[in-house]
Amino acid sequence: MKTGLNIHYMVHPTPKKPGEETQTYHVRQVLNHTIHTHDLAEHVSKNSILSSGLFEMVMDLLGRELAEQLLDGRDVHLDGIGRFALQLGTKKVKGEDGRRHKKTYTNPEELTAREVVVEGMSFVPDKKMLNRLRTSSQFFVNEKEGYKQEVSHQDMIKKLEAYCAKHGSFTRKEFQRMFGISRYRAQQLLSELATSPTSRFHREKFGPTYIYRMQDK
Repeated sequence: MKTGLNIHYMVHPTPKKPGEETQTYHVRQVLNHTIHTHDLAEHVSKNSILSSGLFEMVMDLLGRELAEQLLDGRDVHLDGIGRFALQLGTKKVKGEDGRRHKKTYTNPEELTAREVVVEGMSFVPDKKMLNRLRTSSQFFVNEKEGYKQEVSHQDMIKKLEAYCAKHGSFTRKEFQRMFGISRYRAQQLLSELATSPTSRFHREKFGPTYIYRMQDK
């Protein structure tokens, strides 16, 4: 692991709960980009005797085996990394507001197999992994004051149009990274973009998430 790592962070306002008057703030790491398996494989191959091709093959096999073990009723503990476990939930139903919400069950007999879905998986890091993250050689850098940051509407539209021209669409997470804003602020801005009658962007469901595309001229 590199030494002297700089961890960049921003300060964001914490969304108020009903009845709260005092504004509080929290910190969030600034993410530069997402590193994918191929990029990680290239990095590992340059710093070890493991080839990038072998690394990618191991990662693919690990992913398949991890899914199989979780679905077979086991949690999986990777020494030095952490423990993975399956998360189950129930299907969402469309409410009066048009959005999908989790149904409330008052009778356990209603919770049949048809209602149950796989929501994802949980991860609890090992102490060894946490110690790696909490290295004494790290430095914290306040990159910007997130609570004072304002996104220029004109600059935002230009940047999104350029991004869509290259990638076709963007997600909420990508939107956050582009403008260095909190999830709460991103959802506010994207809601305005998707509902404004003059907006050139629209939202559509793609698998478990939403993507945003430019409207056809």
